[in-house]
Amino acid sequence: MTTAWKFHDAPNTACFTTTEVLNGAPIVHVSHDYEGDWQFYGASDATASSSAKIASLAALIGTNDLLADLHDLPYGWSAHWNAGAGNWERFKDHPFPSFAEQGYYLEDAIWLAQYLTDIQPPPAAVRDALPIGAYVKLVFRFAAEEGARADGQCERMWVRVTGIDEEEGCYTGTIENDPQHLAARYGDLIAFHPVHVADLAREQA
Repeated sequence: MTTAWKFHDAPNTACFTTTEVLNGAPIVHVSHDYEGDWQFYGASDATASSSAKIASLAALIGTNDLLADLHDLPYGWSAHWNAGAGNWERFKDHPFPSFAEQGYYLEDAIWLAQYLTDIQPPPAAVRDALPIGAYVKLVFRFAAEEGARADGQCERMWVRVTGIDEEEGCYTGTIENDPQHLAARYGDLIAFHPVHVADLAREQA
């Protein structure tokens, strides 16, 4: 690998892959799930009989410099190599809002807490077991996921939990504020993940 390391994760981060990839099959599908795990796969017909393996992020990225283009692939997104176009095609692989579809997306509150002292998400045990009717604060960013950050892009709003999807490990809820940005409205139903929860209403904390 000849390019500088741009991934937020360390080079020795453990990633899921397959026997075929470790034996030299080209990587054509990459997934960055909402738990933060990376997964690297070859062509579907080449991995049908494959067994799961673990390899470091650096080792996998080092197989092809073009994989470095995925350093900013958001949580819950995947990318597939388009050989004809010669580039990675990214797509949302989760039920949560995206800028392309809704005009905003939800910030990872755990990540934000590393940079903003006024964001202190509840413990994981609390975020993973929210009851129906709970009020949680989410951070909405009205800009493209990979776009440059600027003032006025984000709004912190309360969302009331209305549903729990145990299979997907996420929630649904309604926006309980009047957003300043026109892309969202009071009462909109959205899906969100425990990592999006930036705060819990004090009477419920």
